[in-house]
Amino acid sequence: MDIKNFTESNFEFDEIARLYNLVSHDDREHVDDIKEGWAIIDKDRQRDRLFLYNRNTVLGYLGYAQGRDENCRNCYFNIFLDPQYNGNGYRQLLYERMLEEIQTFACNRLYADIYEHPNYDQFKKLLLNNNFYIGLKIRESSLQLENINLINYNPLLKKLDAKGIQFYDAKNEMLDFPDHYKKLEELQWLYSQDFPMPKGIAHTRNPFEQYMKDQKLFEDKHYGIEIVAADGDIYVGSTDIELFPKSDPFKAWTGSLGVLREYRRQGIATILKVKAFEKLRDKRVKQVRTDNEENNPMYKINVTLGFTPEPYCYDYQKVI
Repeated sequence: MDIKNFTESNFEFDEIARLYNLVSHDDREHVDDIKEGWAIIDKDRQRDRLFLYNRNTVLGYLGYAQGRDENCRNCYFNIFLDPQYNGNGYRQLLYERMLEEIQTFACNRLYADIYEHPNYDQFKKLLLNNNFYIGLKIRESSLQLENINLINYNPLLKKLDAKGIQFYDAKNEMLDFPDHYKKLEELQWLYSQDFPMPKGIAHTRNPFEQYMKDQKLFEDKHYGIEIVAADGDIYVGSTDIELFPKSDPFKAWTGSLGVLREYRRQGIATILKVKAFEKLRDKRVKQVRTDNEENNPMYKINVTLGFTPEPYCYDYQKVI
């Protein structure tokens, strides 16, 4: 057995997609999407992918990344191993190699996500054997778009319209609004600070240059929809939903959704979702996925809209 670092070869990108798709219980990856995402990563943080080889055959890989700013001593990682090689201790080999490498940034906390699904039982076993514990439990949910009657929300939309709250398609209706991207980034930063985080992870803000790289990739390649709620020239809420047309064109994934504190409890979050669903239906999307911590008010909104439970996502962590 041999563990090699990532060289960004076409073969390695193909293997990342193959192994991910063997393990994932839910979503699919396309090699083009992996390459495009890797091309815009933040180069200021240490990250790598470690490949486990048996001669010329890749058995699995571990991907890890250093945290930003206050989280610079955190390491986030995941392991994807071909299931036919389960039970041979290969995940432990990859894990131990990662521990050697992350000493360069004096890592003192480790984080890994898994789902409540049999595909992740062996990874869960590794985490428990290495004294990880659950830091946060997230409820995954799905909505079949054909099952929701959007007309029922017209009275709420009229009520918000009477208050001066307007809703826009960010990409197709707002690009000429003054300081559009600066205001959108500011909005998302403000409301995201209320998102629950596992212990030891601080909310950090991407440099604007990195934000724009991510935004451009989203708008060019994965634009399901982004809806912004505005009160005059004030951006007060937004949601962005991604599509992956090369791997799963009929399923959409919620990136973020939030409303400024002073504008909450008026139904704005609900209408952001409803407006987004209207646009997604036009694109023949069948299902929308989202995730929330169950004590988050957004979870109750999703239940009211008709979202149904999917397997939990567990954030495991360990202090080292």
